[in-house]
Amino acid sequence: MTKNIIVTTRAGLGDVLLITPALRAVKECYSDHKLIVYCLKKSHREVLLNNPYIDSLRLLPPLYLWRYPYHLFSYLFNNSRRQGHFFDTQKLKHYSMRPNAIPVSWLYNKNVKEVVPELFSDLDVRLENKNVQLFFTKREEAKARHRLAPYRNTIIMHVYSRTSVNHMWSIEKWEALVRELPEFTFIQVGMEDEPRVKGAIDWRDNKMGIRDIFCLLKYATSFVGVESCMGHATNAFGLPGVVLFGDTSPVHWGHDNNINIYKNVRCAPCFHHLNGDPCPYTHECMRLITVEDVKAALIRQVNVQQVMAKHVSVHQPADY
Repeated sequence: MTKNIIVTTRAGLGDVLLITPALRAVKECYSDHKLIVYCLKKSHREVLLNNPYIDSLRLLPPLYLWRYPYHLFSYLFNNSRRQGHFFDTQKLKHYSMRPNAIPVSWLYNKNVKEVVPELFSDLDVRLENKNVQLFFTKREEAKARHRLAPYRNTIIMHVYSRTSVNHMWSIEKWEALVRELPEFTFIQVGMEDEPRVKGAIDWRDNKMGIRDIFCLLKYATSFVGVESCMGHATNAFGLPGVVLFGDTSPVHWGHDNNINIYKNVRCAPCFHHLNGDPCPYTHECMRLITVEDVKAALIRQVNVQQVMAKHVSVHQPADY
C-alpha cells in the first residue's frame, strides 16, 4: 500500500523557498512514499512547479480539498495543533510548514533550512543538500536570457519586504548606491506599489510572474536587496549577491552565496519579538548600514561572478 506524506505550505514565498531542501530530503529518504504538497496560495504553487521531488502539487482551498476528504480532515485536525505536529495514521502523515513561526529558541545558531527537517519529527530526514530548489522550463530560461541580453553587469534589485517594515533600508540610500555605480545596470523588481528607486530600470510588476522574476536571478550578474524571497531565491543558483539584514539574523535566514550585511546591534534580532511591528527605537540596525558598505560588497560579488563565468567558459566544450 502506498504511503502518503502530505505537506501544507503556509506564510510567505520566502518560507516556501526555505522548505524546498527539506522536501528534497524527504523524498530522497522515503522514495517509496508519495509526497503530496498542498499550497495555501497560487503563488506557493508557482514556486514549486516542476519540482521533481514532489509527486503531486495541489492547491489548498476547500474547493479542491473536498476531492480528498481524508486529507481535508487531517489538515483541519493539524490546524488545531502546534507547529510541527501532525495527523498520523498508517496511511498518511500531514505536516504544516511555516518556517517564520518557528520559535527562536529552536534556532540557536542553526539556519532555518537546517531546522525545517526537524518539523518532520517522526521521520529520519537527513539534509544532504541545503540549497534552495527551483526548477524552470527551457522556455522560461530562454525568456529570462532574452530579457537580460541588452544589458551588461545586470544587478537585480529588490528593496521591499512585506514581512516586516524593519527590513527596509532608506530609498535615498538605494538611489545613492545606483548613482555611485554607473557601470552596473540595476533592474528593480517587485510589485507596483513598492517604492521606486530612481536611476534603476523599473521592472516592478512588469507583467512578469514570480517564476519569471526568479528565473532572472539565474542569468543576472548579481543581486542586491533586503532580506526577502528574492534573497532566498539566489541560493538556488549560487548567485553571488548582497543582502541587508536588520531585525533578522543572517545566521538564521542568510545564505552562504551572499554577503550578508548585519550590524548586530544590542536589540537585534527582534523579528520574533516585534512580529513585523515598527521598531520602537531608531531602527539603528538598518541606519548603520552605509552606502559604502553595500557598494563595496556588491563590487566584490560582481568580481566573484565574473571569475565564475570565465571559469565556466574555459571549461565548456567547444561546439563543432
